[in-house]
Amino acid sequence: MPWPDNIDQENLPSLSPLSLQSTVNSQPWLPEYCAYYGIDLEKDYAGLCHYIGYFEAEGERIATQVFKLPNAQRTAFVYHGYYDHVGLFNNVINYCLKHGCSVVAFDLPGHGLSSGERASIDSFFRYRSVLRAAFAAVAPFELPPRRFAMAQSTGCAIVGSHILDGGSDDFEQVILMAPLVRPRAFWWGKPAHSVLKYFLHSLPRRFADNSDDQAFLEFLRERDPLQPRILPVAWVGALKKWLPWFHAQPACDCPVLILQGDADDTVDWQYNLPVLRKKYRRLREVIIPGARHHLVKEGEHYRAQIWQACDAFLFADQAE
Repeated sequence: MPWPDNIDQENLPSLSPLSLQSTVNSQPWLPEYCAYYGIDLEKDYAGLCHYIGYFEAEGERIATQVFKLPNAQRTAFVYHGYYDHVGLFNNVINYCLKHGCSVVAFDLPGHGLSSGERASIDSFFRYRSVLRAAFAAVAPFELPPRRFAMAQSTGCAIVGSHILDGGSDDFEQVILMAPLVRPRAFWWGKPAHSVLKYFLHSLPRRFADNSDDQAFLEFLRERDPLQPRILPVAWVGALKKWLPWFHAQPACDCPVLILQGDADDTVDWQYNLPVLRKKYRRLREVIIPGARHHLVKEGEHYRAQIWQACDAFLFADQAE
């Protein structure tokens, strides 16, 4: 099956259970999928083994990818944002591999190649449950136990829910890119949701100009078959229920780096940053002037600043 022809989000192509046998060549369509999204990286790194399969969690099949480098010293866990999927995080995966780290990344329920109602969830804690289940799912790969996390937007909320609730020792360091606490115009959305949830299942999605890379924005709108086209009302409700819980959590000591663009009009970052300062005692912040929301898919000028900040946070001891 040539990718991306005839891809139906309600009838996704099959994956094998995640195992040491579930290589990219285990399904005939996977090499084309990887090439389409630029994650066909075995050609670029000697000895790299790329596995794709699923594990089961929260009643769904969670599409998971493992990039195992020989002699890696650390493992990066990558968590995508709302409407995203692993294929869009080629830049992050490549960054981690370039620094000698193996990588684990999975599609959230209802996203990418994972099963589940598209872009919907009834509780953010189901996302967290999947995050925790992934540790056991990748144990057979015997990846380096030294872990760090790199998350975008909604992925930041999920990682934060984990480290603020007993999981702070699971990662040596955490990078939060454009972290979600409250979206912009949230006070308009809350009363609207209270009414709409009784009448509508979903609203049409509005594709935001959340990157200065116009080719990427066009790709999302026109050529990515895994992009949801709706905003389920249930997802908004799940966010509303999660927020009071998040505000009530005590702070943790996990080292955290926040990367935030000051032209981000997707999340209410002026509100979010003061909230996050109270949650993470060992926090660094880097504001990137002019950068929008989808930091990992911004143009080269902004990405260079992102990688520079990540280098200083993750690998400063190696440069000494």
